[in-house]
Amino acid sequence: MSDNLTRITYWLSRLVAMDTQNGTGDEIACTQMLAAALKTYNPDELILETVSRSRGKSDSGYVYAGWGRPEILLNVHIDTVPVGAGWTASPHELRDEGDRLIGLGSSDIKGAAACILAALEVETPENVGVLLSGDEEHGSEIMPEVIRRDHFGQAPMAIVCEPTSCKVGRQHRGMLAYGARFSGKGGHSSLSDVTERPLLDAARLGAAIGDYGDEHLDFGIEPFKGLCTNIGYLKSDGAYNVIPTETEIKFSMRPPPGDSVAARARDLEAIAAKITPEGELTQIVELEPFACHNLASFEPIFGEMFDPVDLPYWTEAALLSQAGVNSVVFGPGNLEQAHKPDEYVLKEQLLGAFKLYSRVISGSY
Repeated sequence: MSDNLTRITYWLSRLVAMDTQNGTGDEIACTQMLAAALKTYNPDELILETVSRSRGKSDSGYVYAGWGRPEILLNVHIDTVPVGAGWTASPHELRDEGDRLIGLGSSDIKGAAACILAALEVETPENVGVLLSGDEEHGSEIMPEVIRRDHFGQAPMAIVCEPTSCKVGRQHRGMLAYGARFSGKGGHSSLSDVTERPLLDAARLGAAIGDYGDEHLDFGIEPFKGLCTNIGYLKSDGAYNVIPTETEIKFSMRPPPGDSVAARARDLEAIAAKITPEGELTQIVELEPFACHNLASFEPIFGEMFDPVDLPYWTEAALLSQAGVNSVVFGPGNLEQAHKPDEYVLKEQLLGAFKLYSRVISGSY
């Protein structure tokens, strides 16, 4: 094993061992550990913050370290998705199996954090910022606070680390989701003609939202045609012969780059008001699409690794981009391996990411 891979494996083992499952894990402990590690590299600025989250989740936070006058920000989220069924060993114990390292978050995206920490061991940081932040996997409540507090070194450019197989992500869709509840007194189905019908109301809303999506199947350009409208959840307490008293529906869409999520939100709310004015519509998430402001400016930084791609998933690059930061997405790991049992990252990709992050940290581009 090469010295660099040994360094990366050491840090990834420490990170995987920390339970940072979104909503249940201890993200604060992870940021504290990372702050202590970053302090050893003598940053000119070191910020460790805790942020309260909504929806009943535990607190999360972030740590930022800056050297000189940052020209580029390296950002990695430290939370993971919850552990699902199917793991063949402990998800919090890193396993070395030939060409890969296996562990929860190894692909999404603790492998990138390990590469950055390993690069800091061998490079002298120059005009760079490193931001390690929580709560990306569900809600993204931390990054808006980082931006609001100006705790990203005011860097004009950013590389947001996500599993792109070491390709340069230049754009992706936004995300918009709602839930709605409908209620009535319920009763025997023989009284359905004269009783509130919450399930029927929810179904009508779902059908109207689905029709809106179908009307826009040709909207946009490849590979982002359509709005990806989805009715993902419909549940009631009724039966075929029982009128429900409660029904809940959840639906979403993913507007393409260049589209306005806010405008789509107004359309969906207007549909809901027209179809079922009694329904209680609640927005779950509203996240704008992302497109790099100036992709060519990243070419000298990536050099021979400059390989732009379009991404199928949302990232916090959209939030930094909205804040005026010219951003791309890049990291080791593959979407096909993320969020799965026995999640893994290829050693070859870790070394590729290490090379790029070393270049950024040292300013040798």
